[in-house]
Amino acid sequence: MEHADSFGSAFSGAPPLNTPGSQAKRRPAPRGTAAYPRKRANTACQVCRARRTKCDNKKPSCSFCERVGAKCISSPTDLSAFDPASLKILERLDELEDRLLSQQSSQSHQPRQASLLPDGTTPIQTGSQFHVLCISLVDVLAWPIFESRFDAHLDTKSLLRRIPLDAVASPSSDSYTSVGELDSKNGLKLLDAFLQHVHIKNPILDEASVRQMVHRTNFDGLGWDAESCLVLIIYALGTIASSFGSSSPSPANLGRATSYFNASQKRIGTLLGRGGTLEAQCFFFSGVFLMTVFQPIQAWRNFVQALAACQEFEFAKQSLLPDSNRILGSLGGTTAEESVYWTCWKSELELRVLLQLPDFTAKDHVYPRLFPTPPIGNGNEEHRAWYFYLAEIALRRLDTRIRYEMCHVPRPTGDLAFVELSDTIPSYEDQIESWMRSLPKSMSLQTPESDDDVLKFILRGHMMNTYELIYWPFLDATINQQQGFLAVEEYGRKGLNCCLERIRLNKPGFKHRHHGTWFMHQSCTRSALILLAATRTPYATELMPGGWRGAVIDVMEMLRFWEHEVGDAGDRLRILEELLESV
Repeated sequence: MEHADSFGSAFSGAPPLNTPGSQAKRRPAPRGTAAYPRKRANTACQVCRARRTKCDNKKPSCSFCERVGAKCISSPTDLSAFDPASLKILERLDELEDRLLSQQSSQSHQPRQASLLPDGTTPIQTGSQFHVLCISLVDVLAWPIFESRFDAHLDTKSLLRRIPLDAVASPSSDSYTSVGELDSKNGLKLLDAFLQHVHIKNPILDEASVRQMVHRTNFDGLGWDAESCLVLIIYALGTIASSFGSSSPSPANLGRATSYFNASQKRIGTLLGRGGTLEAQCFFFSGVFLMTVFQPIQAWRNFVQALAACQEFEFAKQSLLPDSNRILGSLGGTTAEESVYWTCWKSELELRVLLQLPDFTAKDHVYPRLFPTPPIGNGNEEHRAWYFYLAEIALRRLDTRIRYEMCHVPRPTGDLAFVELSDTIPSYEDQIESWMRSLPKSMSLQTPESDDDVLKFILRGHMMNTYELIYWPFLDATINQQQGFLAVEEYGRKGLNCCLERIRLNKPGFKHRHHGTWFMHQSCTRSALILLAATRTPYATELMPGGWRGAVIDVMEMLRFWEHEVGDAGDRLRILEELLESV
């Protein structure tokens, strides 16, 4: 061994290992002489790399390329210049990649793990195929019954971009004059319109504080701060606000409103780096204005920014915890903070669902486990606004819980499965009825629909959404699977009646412009599409409610009224016309 060590050391030109003091004189070995065998890294050919499979690197053609007759092209990179340490790293990375791919392949054949429900429980799963509640307008257009006929019409975002805001409501030529020289009388008039017709649906501002804010702005003039930004947004919304049942405002009013809004957006950029209640209110009401003028994509961005501004609230981090199912006041938030936080949550979420944004998936659809603290109101109208606000929150939470439970029920494929699913429907119906009976007298829905104001009108629409949700699997089975089971027939018929009822209930608001008009367009158009889809199925045709054709025509008239302002209205109108003609 001693001879061998001396021979090896002499061969390398270094002093012998047994030479005294050799350790002190030895220079560090260059990296290229590291204790790794020097060899080329095995790099997969282009075909195997594209397939993400192991390549045996046979030459001139690897085994797979030789078997399938493909042209085997190796990497053009010469790896011989890499030192042994780098080559070892490359080999290790290849091993890790192969291991990850094998794990992914094995996991794809395993059953999905159950997700937690909003109340912290795990749904019981009895199979590997689960029913997914895809209930948007685009999902209906992609139904098998239409045989891919409308695949070119599924990108709602592209359709919405066809009509930008400036194409509908060009700012007034005297925008700076109208904004800068607004007198106090007109300013208070716009504020009153905002409070009466807009704020009542989302009562997140303190009326006394807002009036003081407007008074200061009228006295001192507009600045570049958050208060001036919010005042301008209030003026913009007050300009186009109208009582329930009235038609769309004139183009002149839209132009003036756009002037105020554009002026507010010149100031809102200074708020991007800050968080707080006032900042969140500015972004939220900017989103409300954009929804009112049918720009939902831009509105969603503002709702997201508003929610981001709320993340500095102390109570926000506790709002989604399992033990936070109580009034928010116990978590230390103010009424203004709590209300704007919840409002931003629901506004962002309901818009995200319809826009089907790729980076924001359905698994995130969990509302905060809380109720905002009502303020100590000074009048019946303020109390009534908060009754509406809290009733809407309660119904949305019920809707979310039902959605979670039904999304994790095995997709029914046989008579027994539909019977088991139908056993849960009466319980859901009772819960909706219980919610309706619990409403205070001023918000009761057990009154004639002809007496409804905009708040009751909205609540009835939300209630119809929840009914539609619980009947959806049976509608799907009736129209697309053409199932003929007794349970399917009962609730499939109810689902079709629900579509007809939705259109009837919403018809009084077809020409009314407000924050939720675009949502109404989507839901009523979806109901009309379902009715038309049912006519294409012999089994579903027998379940059709009377008056369905008139309801579809009503929806077409609604879309025709708005098609020059709403980017996707004209496209949906053509689809309904085409389907109705073929009936």
